[in-house]
Amino acid sequence: MTQFVAILRDSFREAVDGFVIYAMLGLSALTIVIVGSMSFTPAPPDEAFDTIAQRFNAIIPERGRSRALSFNAGNSFKVSGVAPEGGGYRLRLTVTAQPLKAAPEAEHKQDGKDDKTPPGPKDVPGADSFRAAVAQWAGAPGKAVELDAGGKAGKNGGRKVKVSTPTEPTPEEQKAIPTGEMEAFIASQFDTQAGMTATATRVTDGVAEPTYAFDVVTAGGSGVRGWPHTTKIFFGAATLSKQAPLGVSLYVLEDWVVNGFGAGVALLISVILTAFYVPNMIRKGSVDLLISKPIGRTPLLLYKYVGGLTFIFLVSAFTVGGMWAVLGARSGFWDPTFLVLIPVLTFAFAILYSVSVLVGVLTRNPIVAMLATIAFMFLLWLAGKGKAFVELTEATRGAGDEGPPGWLVTLVGVTNTVLPRYRDLDTITSKLITDGTLTAAEAPLFSPAALLDYPSWGATFGMSFAFIAVMLALACWAFNRRDG
Repeated sequence: MTQFVAILRDSFREAVDGFVIYAMLGLSALTIVIVGSMSFTPAPPDEAFDTIAQRFNAIIPERGRSRALSFNAGNSFKVSGVAPEGGGYRLRLTVTAQPLKAAPEAEHKQDGKDDKTPPGPKDVPGADSFRAAVAQWAGAPGKAVELDAGGKAGKNGGRKVKVSTPTEPTPEEQKAIPTGEMEAFIASQFDTQAGMTATATRVTDGVAEPTYAFDVVTAGGSGVRGWPHTTKIFFGAATLSKQAPLGVSLYVLEDWVVNGFGAGVALLISVILTAFYVPNMIRKGSVDLLISKPIGRTPLLLYKYVGGLTFIFLVSAFTVGGMWAVLGARSGFWDPTFLVLIPVLTFAFAILYSVSVLVGVLTRNPIVAMLATIAFMFLLWLAGKGKAFVELTEATRGAGDEGPPGWLVTLVGVTNTVLPRYRDLDTITSKLITDGTLTAAEAPLFSPAALLDYPSWGATFGMSFAFIAVMLALACWAFNRRDG
């Protein structure tokens, strides 16, 4: 242990001798301060519940378990009588539905004569758009249609959202929907649209179909992920969003800014920062690292490797932990899944650093080690993009749609076998952040990872550990064969 601490101190001295570490820590501190300058102001309860209710026309089939969205625009949702109760609110939700119209007859007789003018369509008792929406929610998703970000069908570029177009339930099926099913639908909508637990009780006195009324009691206040918030930055100087769900704002910061752009920059800087460790150690020898007794070459190299990881772990913990603390303090929403970035970033760097150590031992040149590692990082990025394209295409294509090219599927399969599961690490992190911030209805709209299954944790980390072990074994073998 004493030897490891000595090597860690040596790595620390090398880090602080350059300006990169100061720039890295300064950038992290600046980011934390900027995030700390953000404010998340919740909308008043009346406005918030009215905004939440307007989302109820978006439906997730299979009782909220499907990955496809479905829409029913025939209903108008109105909230009234919002009042605090316990840790949540009590309110009245009124649904004004559109009655189902019967198809007009082809002809009818009037005064004993044939009148070719069909009569106007008549309402079908017990069948309307709200009952159809409940049946749509309880049933399986139908044929899938892909819509782009502009809401247009087709494949004209950009990320697609899978929208189901289920078969319209028959009048008999709509009439058969019980009150309990309607109450479950309303409670599910509060959960999927706002991340809020709720109970709904139908009110029938003085309410005639196709109008429906429900007394709703919710658990959870303005800190739930689906509650509309106004987000400002620089202590209120600039407005980033108005009435956006809190979870969406946090998701953009955590996944797009930190896990996406920030993690890439942090890994790149870390590669540059640590590329000098092993070549410098080999060039100047290990005499200055000897303490009370000699240390073998293999332990020396492994200690140097672990020392680099420890340093990056501490930097990641400072940055991610600091951002998590200020985000939670400013928003009131504490998402523990964000902290998973600390070990995942460290592990992702462990993959890259193993390549840097091997090249550093073989060449004794830090610049070559740095460039080779950055090139390998780019290779992993390309392989990840190909894997993401194949996965999303398979997840969103409907029956009869053409899949990705066969050569691409084969290439992705081969690279996924021989290379560490870098893309799977990113998918796991994105899905954890998605599940921690977005509601079930928001996830497929904002997060591509929501359309995918969790990769196998055992295969992801097992194959990556195996790659690291091979790189380090080769580095130790080469280091032990050197004369100095």
